[in-house]
Amino acid sequence: MVINKHGSFYLRSGWGTKIIDSVSEHPGIFSPANEQAAIDNIGLGRIMIKALRYWAGATGLCTETKVNSEIILQPTKEFETIEKNDKYFQRNQSLLLLHRNLAKNVDEATAWYWLFNEWKQDEIDKETFVDAFHPFLSINGMSVKQNAVEKEYNCLRSTYITDKTFDLQTIMDEDTYPFFGPLHILQQDGKKIKKRHLSKADISAELLIYSIAMDNTEDGIISGKQISIDKLVEEKKQVGKYYTLSYSKMIEILLEAENKGYIRLYNNFGNRIVEFLNLTCDELLDRLYESR
Repeated sequence: MVINKHGSFYLRSGWGTKIIDSVSEHPGIFSPANEQAAIDNIGLGRIMIKALRYWAGATGLCTETKVNSEIILQPTKEFETIEKNDKYFQRNQSLLLLHRNLAKNVDEATAWYWLFNEWKQDEIDKETFVDAFHPFLSINGMSVKQNAVEKEYNCLRSTYITDKTFDLQTIMDEDTYPFFGPLHILQQDGKKIKKRHLSKADISAELLIYSIAMDNTEDGIISGKQISIDKLVEEKKQVGKYYTLSYSKMIEILLEAENKGYIRLYNNFGNRIVEFLNLTCDELLDRLYESR
């Protein structure tokens, strides 16, 4: 578990594209030895470059390996698919993919995981966040100061919510608009931030089925696998938690997925079950970008 590894620089508009462009051109760009080249080529300051490296891994766009003394960022399947189909993150489905990765990442994005999986209420303010998240960290062996937890709250909030007014038609990636702002999955409500419950209008059948498949397999093979809908709604690191989906809204999307031939729904002694048909996770990800 970590906090403040981003140096208080929240993920902002344009940074996803900067990660894709810089890693595609030079996978070792974030090595300490290449720091000046990264500053010159990416156009961000030294601390922001370190934050960009953090966000590349925390959002699941890249994995890191060390080759000799150089740190290499290796693109994931999601990186490659987004680069091909939506490099400028104009589709909310791409943003939701990276939101999912953050909200499941207990090791590298602990605050995001905690808010969407451990915190059971729909709203929270900074004081309550500190009072609840601080003990969670302590129980899990992290000794941090209260002001560090406050900074983490500020960064988490700023990845979704801004206090400024922007013209989204002309916004440039140098601006400070939150990367996940277009999702409105967290909204300001007075002094509190509030989770917005997503619906069929927000989540495509392809995104939901891909997310469920990825959450419940280790090898990418899901044909014939069966999963309880109750599990999907109630358990941590499942779509009901990080996409803030109610049972009824999830059923609506699952019915569409069944009509498209991705899954079969049936009852088993009163339990509603999802059974995957003959598709792999990679095929589902490709279908996500084939759909409109």
